[in-house]
Amino acid sequence: TPSKVDMSADRVTNNEWTVAEYFSVKETLGFLIFMDSFQMRNLPNIFDPVTLPMVVAAGTVQTAFESMHTQAYQFMAETLIPPSERDGIYDRWKDSPALKKRILTISKIAQDYLNDQTLENYYKLLIANLILEGLYFYQGFNFFDQLAHRNRIVQSAKQIDYIRRDEFTHMGLFVQMIKELGVDEELIIAMFREAVENEIEW
Repeated sequence: TPSKVDMSADRVTNNEWTVAEYFSVKETLGFLIFMDSFQMRNLPNIFDPVTLPMVVAAGTVQTAFESMHTQAYQFMAETLIPPSERDGIYDRWKDSPALKKRILTISKIAQDYLNDQTLENYYKLLIANLILEGLYFYQGFNFFDQLAHRNRIVQSAKQIDYIRRDEFTHMGLFVQMIKELGVDEELIIAMFREAVENEIEW
């Protein structure tokens, strides 16, 4: 659980950030917090039509893990960001067009499925979740890895290591679900290309 990681050392090293690093910490945390909270609420929609008990069970476990991930990011925010600035990171997407675009890449597809629960929209939702788990989250993790490599916020990076271990299994689950429905390479490549372009822009 996130509380098992002692975050006290990071309170010292975060004073060594450059202005650009501090800005990026807030941007990245804001994105990860928003999207993991979104994922926790969205997963029941994904696994509701599934009938295979093993997959349903895996989805239930994943939902619980996403809750722990959100708690870990909360610990990081409380450690790294002063109280006077903390509330702002939860709404950063409203003032950052590139950040908002990344969020909408996933959330719009989820809403499309809720509005029209066709197999085609469900398939797109699975791909979107693979993008979230296997591209967007990992890019956020990489930023904290880079800071830890320079001996900054090492304990936060340890939280990320635990989260990454979980996301690897989640990504594998979505890969198998997509394969079960049949691999539409053109659609997968097109959706990943859009996500990568949004990521580069951010």
